[in-house]
Amino acid sequence: MLQWLLLCLFVVNGATAQDTSSLQYENALAERVRSVTDEVLPSVVGIEVIGVLQSDGEVRQDAPTSGIIMDGEGHVLASSWVTRGPSASIIVSLGSGERFPARVVAEDEHRELVLLKIDPKNVRLQPITLPDSEAASDSYPAIGATTVAVARYGEKNVPMVSTGVLSAVDRLDGTAVQSDVRISPVFYGGPLLDLRGNVLGVLIPAVGENGADDPTEWYDSGIAFAVPADVIAKKLPRLRGGETIRSGLLGLVVGGSDPYAPGTDLAAVRKRSPADKAGLQAGDKLLKVGGRIVRRRQEIKLALGRYDAGEAISIEYERDGQTLTTTATLAETIEPLRPQFIGITASEGRVTSILPGAPADGVLEVNDQLKSLDDKPIQDVSTLRQQLWSADPQTELSVEIAREDSPALTKAITPAPWAGDLDNLHLSEMMQAESESLRIEGEIWETTPLRLPDVVNEALLWHPPINKPINEDDEGEGVPLAPTALAICLMPPSQRDLAEQIKQWKAIAKDSRVAICLIASENEERWQLSEIDAISKLTTVAIKRSDADPAAVSVIGTGVLSGQTSEETKASGPADSMALAVSLSTDNVFGGVAIPSSTKPPAVRLRRDAPMRLLRVLISSTPMVEMPTWTETLSRLGCPVQTTDEVDRLRLMAWCRSLLYF
Repeated sequence: MLQWLLLCLFVVNGATAQDTSSLQYENALAERVRSVTDEVLPSVVGIEVIGVLQSDGEVRQDAPTSGIIMDGEGHVLASSWVTRGPSASIIVSLGSGERFPARVVAEDEHRELVLLKIDPKNVRLQPITLPDSEAASDSYPAIGATTVAVARYGEKNVPMVSTGVLSAVDRLDGTAVQSDVRISPVFYGGPLLDLRGNVLGVLIPAVGENGADDPTEWYDSGIAFAVPADVIAKKLPRLRGGETIRSGLLGLVVGGSDPYAPGTDLAAVRKRSPADKAGLQAGDKLLKVGGRIVRRRQEIKLALGRYDAGEAISIEYERDGQTLTTTATLAETIEPLRPQFIGITASEGRVTSILPGAPADGVLEVNDQLKSLDDKPIQDVSTLRQQLWSADPQTELSVEIAREDSPALTKAITPAPWAGDLDNLHLSEMMQAESESLRIEGEIWETTPLRLPDVVNEALLWHPPINKPINEDDEGEGVPLAPTALAICLMPPSQRDLAEQIKQWKAIAKDSRVAICLIASENEERWQLSEIDAISKLTTVAIKRSDADPAAVSVIGTGVLSGQTSEETKASGPADSMALAVSLSTDNVFGGVAIPSSTKPPAVRLRRDAPMRLLRVLISSTPMVEMPTWTETLSRLGCPVQTTDEVDRLRLMAWCRSLLYF
């Protein structure tokens, strides 16, 4: 009994000691946060944007935000929140309560920052202290270190503080660090600090690649981005000089579809781009970009993300076994890509089919072995697809092939643009030419519900058996079947019975050899951009279950179909917008997106310097109706827009199969 009593006393005393230690830590942390906040607050200001003109012509006063005093002359650094729309005036409020009108000096569009200028008159300002502009990125505290966000709010400029940890670096293409401090728009433009009072960065209204309807939707979500302080120190002189800073473009096309897979071989180099002027060529293997070793496409993206238009960047690469170095000056703009095609499908370098009426029709033949394109050896089908996509318009290509009757032939083919009237693809002729290989006697298609443990959305897949049989020709040799395409159909939120809805697709999808996956939204009222990840995961599973060709995966909104009532068109609106959002927010998961011209464009993050998207956009519209203005943005991003007046299910499935061609 005595031993048991002593043990209890030990446990109680141990727990008490632990509680005391925890309380002491919390008190010390709170005291340190207060101290850090008190030190920086004289440099933090409140900002009001007054008289913002909305798209509907109404005027509003925008949500208040914060800024940082950069010098005694009145320069104030803020976020792009204050310039996201035309306004009557911008007011900067000091901690003392004094208010000053501000003007915009310059913007850093690459990093969502804006430099303002006030006339402090006789008021003495207390500027913030930034680290040296040459500070190394490894001077940042370790991931997991405590961070403090500071802001001012309201007429009395009351301080606001939020704490969290540094959760990631090299975010947003290498332009930002990430913290889990919980912030609202009032924190945008305010500083992010460590517990020593060092400025880590300035908070910005940016969202991740999957976007959000509005940056404020990430409020209280535990995700906040800040531009590193050492980068700001480096860019500040340019902003003070009134220079607008924009992201820089290089013009590279890196081979492969997986940005995280090893490999930095160039599939193509955009003509007249900085990369072209620097002497880079298709087939070169990048070794270093800006002094950073690169081993995969994503690392190239991160290395380039730190540089702006007009800045020179060193590039080390390998060509024919030799290591070479060049310097490229990044451009603010590159002539928009106008994707091209010759109209073939291929497997292991062998032509398997030719699109009727396409540039390759009558020039190449089925079973031709593809050897080189413009004297560059063809590495694989994926790289060849990228090369043709980025080919120069109206410029003849030299294609070397091997044919049964001749081991070496060179054919000249002038590619054609993907963009334009859908009738240019001759879909009916394409389906007729493929008809024999599309229908397999005795093949039984299956309906499979897709379930993932971390996905709420219901999905139903109609697909051929995974282990497809092999046709036998007259000589008994195996002949591969036509590949399967896959269509991901996002359903209107009100349509929840997927088993009933898929009945309308089964016969047409099977005859066209297009597996189809219907996906329902989480709730019956709307689709949310947070569901993009779920759609992407379900698509990955659907590709495996249907054995579909990853290059021929499309996402469609039912609003693209013709002949719908006004109620059906309205109901499909959220799904149509979501289809466009998911196609733009995922990295080459989808080769096509089909939507009506009435689609409301989603608020997703679109970067001018994003990797090349092999994404075709099919838009249905009533005759004599102009295309919406957002289609021009898609064209500038290099996504060819194909238009048509009429789309029924059969034609839509044929278009989905056309994604197999390049």
